[in-house]
Amino acid sequence: MIWHTNHKKDSMKTDALLTPKKETTKAPQEGQTKTLMDLLRLYWQQYCEKSTIHGVRYIYDPTLRSIESIQSKLLLILIWTALVITCVALTCIAYGMLAERYSAQKLQTVVDNSQYPVFQIPFPAVGVCPNNRINWNKFEAAKAEFLPRPAEPNVVEVFTTFVERMESLVFGQFESFAEMDDINLELLDDIDVSNLTKFMSLRCEDIFVNGTCSWRRVAFDCCSFFIMERTELGYCFVFNSIMTPESLALKEVAGSKYYPYHNSKAGQGSGLLFQVKLTADMKKPNSKIDDTIMILIKRPEQLSSSGYTISPDTETYVIVRPEVTVSSKDIRSLSQEQRNCFFEDENILPNYKKQPNIDRNVVMNNCLNVCHEEHLRRYCNCTLPLFFLTADSSAEQCRPSHFRCLGKNNEIFSYDKRSEEDAYFSSAKPGMTCSCLIPCNIVEYYTSLTTLPLNSGANTTIDQFYKVDVHYQSEVVIKYRTSLEFTSIDLIANFGGIFGLCLGASMVSAVELLYYLTFGLGLYLYDNNYYTILKQRIHELRKKWATGIRDTLNEDYEDRASIKRKPSFIPKRPPSKNNQW
Repeated sequence: MIWHTNHKKDSMKTDALLTPKKETTKAPQEGQTKTLMDLLRLYWQQYCEKSTIHGVRYIYDPTLRSIESIQSKLLLILIWTALVITCVALTCIAYGMLAERYSAQKLQTVVDNSQYPVFQIPFPAVGVCPNNRINWNKFEAAKAEFLPRPAEPNVVEVFTTFVERMESLVFGQFESFAEMDDINLELLDDIDVSNLTKFMSLRCEDIFVNGTCSWRRVAFDCCSFFIMERTELGYCFVFNSIMTPESLALKEVAGSKYYPYHNSKAGQGSGLLFQVKLTADMKKPNSKIDDTIMILIKRPEQLSSSGYTISPDTETYVIVRPEVTVSSKDIRSLSQEQRNCFFEDENILPNYKKQPNIDRNVVMNNCLNVCHEEHLRRYCNCTLPLFFLTADSSAEQCRPSHFRCLGKNNEIFSYDKRSEEDAYFSSAKPGMTCSCLIPCNIVEYYTSLTTLPLNSGANTTIDQFYKVDVHYQSEVVIKYRTSLEFTSIDLIANFGGIFGLCLGASMVSAVELLYYLTFGLGLYLYDNNYYTILKQRIHELRKKWATGIRDTLNEDYEDRASIKRKPSFIPKRPPSKNNQW
């Protein structure tokens, strides 16, 4: 029996059995409209294949198609997805920590130069202030100058008492005037106290010993460089200052580059040397005031500072140790309260009025002095040009009768307090609250004193002698720099490092992701005619809404029309004519 077989069909069947079936994806046909989700899925696939962020391309890796097990595919996708999400979360946490550190805006001060040459900074201004403010030898001349002629005895008596209290006239030491309630000080109100004080003050020739002044081992005339100027200790004689017209004249002669003076050497005898003499006849007989002098070490543009008391017949070595602090420009973004300092072009005195012959920078550096004057005006309604830099000539000056107020409020004028210090003391102490800042670029002069007795053979008279030597401790100083601890550049650099560590990406990757989420997505949807389809759908939806609204309005109109056709009342039937009662 012969079997007839169809070899062609059998071969086709075997080929079909041997050839593996290809997976068919339900991709939309060319004529079929793609939905938004289909477009986004294809777009995400395209981004994953081209992304430069590590790990993202493994979420949709084309090589995963060769894995037949669906569970294995899903497991790998989940692993890479979890890894990418974890790295993104770590990046966000690290960025939050960096942002918190940046928003704190902390300052740091570091050593910029430990061998900064001392000759690059000005030598400090040195002030000499005798404790006795009045030269009693001029008392008779003062009576003739300031009292009317002839002066009544009671006026002379009051004037004498007032001048006696002026012997130790210092701002914040007005307690001696608090006991003058029974004295008729109104008799002296025509006297200008500042002019009287200046008239009776000691002169440079009265206290400095000729031939004892030297600067950098070169002798000079004492009274040519020690200029009388006002301070909060009264009238003092100051070397290397720029606070008076006479000092500015020295600056003009020497040149602004060389004045205030500089010094390059350190040690005894290398700086400023001078000798002061106080004679007994300058004091009032039986005066109880001490025979001491005050030495001020301050910045050349500073009006006053804390003084050091020097006893008579001593040789004092004033050792100066400067410290330089400069601030970087990045701290300008902080407020003045945050950085606790001000730059030269900033204003820390909102009520300051520009005055002639006074440099604005000088006024800003003497904020504390301006604050003291404001407190004096507040409590006693007057000012004393004797003590203040910006004393307005148009304001009322303190007359002798005002000194009772100064004495009664001396507890306030004698104490500078901070606004937050009361929280640390059981009892609040009254004082002058001044919110003053220091310059951001400043030279501070720290001093130490060594006092030795003068040689017994040096003084053979009853006069009191004081020998002073002011010099640097070292020829180099420490220069500090204040800057932000964490700047915007540090924020960017640290974030870039963390971004690269966690995701292996860079700024270009971030720009790439931003592009794919904005312009790239828009162009992709445009290329696939999604906007045309969306426009058609919106048009259809609008048309559908318009039809529905129109139908609703028609139904309402028909309902109202039907209501209007109904009779609003039932007419009464007229009574019959045949109805008789």
